[in-house]
Amino acid sequence: MDRQTGMRRFDWASLIIGILFLLAGFVSFMRPDKTLHLLSVVMGVGFLLYGIYELLIRRRWVRTLGGSTGWIVFSGFIDLLLGIMFIFYPGFGVLYIAIIFAIWFMFDSLMDFMMTRVLKGITATSHYWILVILSILGFALGIVLLFSPMISAMTIVWIISTFLILFGAVKIIQAFC
Repeated sequence: MDRQTGMRRFDWASLIIGILFLLAGFVSFMRPDKTLHLLSVVMGVGFLLYGIYELLIRRRWVRTLGGSTGWIVFSGFIDLLLGIMFIFYPGFGVLYIAIIFAIWFMFDSLMDFMMTRVLKGITATSHYWILVILSILGFALGIVLLFSPMISAMTIVWIISTFLILFGAVKIIQAFC
């Protein structure tokens, strides 16, 4: 807000960022293969950095505290190996991402199902059964995603693309507010 006139200034940065995010969202919808490959490379870099962290820093901390570093070294090398595979073999990374997503979906649905037992006495009976049914359906969907990595991978792309578009729209609206 401009203090002298009392009027809001137009936020060009938010407009530009919003347009870029919208474009990225639409492009990722149109090119899901490229989106997954980019995600694989980004995760590969993350694995490499975490592997280096484990081998150089975390190992030192554990050794200083008098603990064994064998598992940390093993884990660090696994992270480095996964990082290299994700970067240089993005197809492997895409499959791995899809499987992790499916397992996470199943685990989250199982946790929701277990939570329904706690909510049984708190919520109405109809709400309880809706939660139970949705949890079971979510778990079943996780199994489908686990055995169909392509569907799982596409779901990840849809989530990323939708987020990019929504974030872009919010930034464009902020530019005018």
